[in-house]
Amino acid sequence: MKLLKFGLRFWITLTSVFSFLVGWVMLAHAPKPVQAAQATTTTQSIVVTPLPTLAPLNFSNGNNGGIQVQQFNVQPQQPSIFTQQQPVFSTGGS
Repeated sequence: MKLLKFGLRFWITLTSVFSFLVGWVMLAHAPKPVQAAQATTTTQSIVVTPLPTLAPLNFSNGNNGGIQVQQFNVQPQQPSIFTQQQPVFSTGGS
């Protein structure tokens, strides 16, 4: 049993270290990201037009512009008949 435990631990350690090293090598040889200086030279030739602004919505008391705004009234909570609090969790132990 000890030999099996040792073999499993050795196998897991060996594969973990191998996977880490392979990942490190793959990241080291991955293509590098584009630098900011190169990105600005290519985007200067693109013309960007601003989006048109939207007309503001006027929500006044008199004229809503055809929009009906529903108003909610909050009612205060009535006191409950059961004023004594019951335990949320109780055990039937002795």
